[in-house]
Amino acid sequence: MTDTSPPADKPEPTRNTATATERPTTPSAQETRAETNAMALASFALSVLGCLLAPAALGGIVCGHLARRQIRQRGDAGDSWALAGLILGYLLIALSLAGLLMFGGMMLTMFGIMAFSS
Repeated sequence: MTDTSPPADKPEPTRNTATATERPTTPSAQETRAETNAMALASFALSVLGCLLAPAALGGIVCGHLARRQIRQRGDAGDSWALAGLILGYLLIALSLAGLLMFGGMMLTMFGIMAFSS
């Protein structure tokens, strides 16, 4: 009898036994999706509330910075929510300050005109 096995120094070639209908197993989208950071959502909500109540925009800014730090440390989702809260918060604070400066300028102008008119 003759030996038909391959020589010991040559490994036997491996064959791909997967069929075309089989897919590699990967975790589902829900398993890999990180949870949205609650502080990021609070940042956005407070910044939106800042449209009606200006001091709430400060809370949105603070929460936004805290949320972005937590997201970097923990790997949570929601960085875009935190960034939107920061942008909206800073924009509302800037608009509020501009409005106060304009109001103050108008008041100074009115009192200046009244003082020199008599």
